[in-house]
Amino acid sequence: MIRHRRLPAGAAGTAVLVAVLAAASAATAATSAISGKVTPDHGAAGTPLSITIGFTLDPEPAGQSMTLSTSELKLPSNGVLNSRLFPTCNAATINARRGRFTDCPRGSQVGRGSFSADVPAADVFGVPGRVTIFNGGGTNITVHIYATNPVLISEAFDAQLVRTSGRYGYSMNIRVPDSMQEISDGWFAELRRFTATVGATAVVRGRRRGYVEAKRCPKSGRAPIAATFGFLRESAPTSAVGWISCRP
Repeated sequence: MIRHRRLPAGAAGTAVLVAVLAAASAATAATSAISGKVTPDHGAAGTPLSITIGFTLDPEPAGQSMTLSTSELKLPSNGVLNSRLFPTCNAATINARRGRFTDCPRGSQVGRGSFSADVPAADVFGVPGRVTIFNGGGTNITVHIYATNPVLISEAFDAQLVRTSGRYGYSMNIRVPDSMQEISDGWFAELRRFTATVGATAVVRGRRRGYVEAKRCPKSGRAPIAATFGFLRESAPTSAVGWISCRP
């Protein structure tokens, strides 16, 4: 019969600490950075804006696995989102057409961008891809991802964008679909670079309105942005902070 010996309190605490540190060291780290800009960077309240957000993800040490599974983007409070003024197109509509936008109403596309990713198991690196962004309706932003190497990906998903209070104005919560994490059996995609610009306009009751419109720029001339990234398997989460410059 196996006998279990109870450790003294101090020894037990030490053992727990060692186990925690061992688990932490087993998880690979990642470094991240986030940046952004608005165009125009100066204007009265209600001025239509385009906002660009970009981020990078790099493994530490190099070569370690890091497949993005979740992220939270915290966006500035000196802009307001007018989703109710624009037509909508959600992920289900796009995916029902196998990634085509034929059923999306005109004016529902509000942004676009690009990315690059690695698929180490397929020996493919720096894969380019396209990002198309739609007004998803309600609190949703719809994101369509397109890439052709090493397999075809043409899929949309909905991300929730909600108003917050305090330091930031909005929080965008993203859960990456499983099919964009493991793109084929044993092939895990690793996002490295991402940038997207959101900004569309429409004439509403004779007035040009923006999907994003300006509020007052902070006196400092800098509006804070931030992001947190979570990864599949052994990679530890990482976070980044940055600023968007504007002119008061």
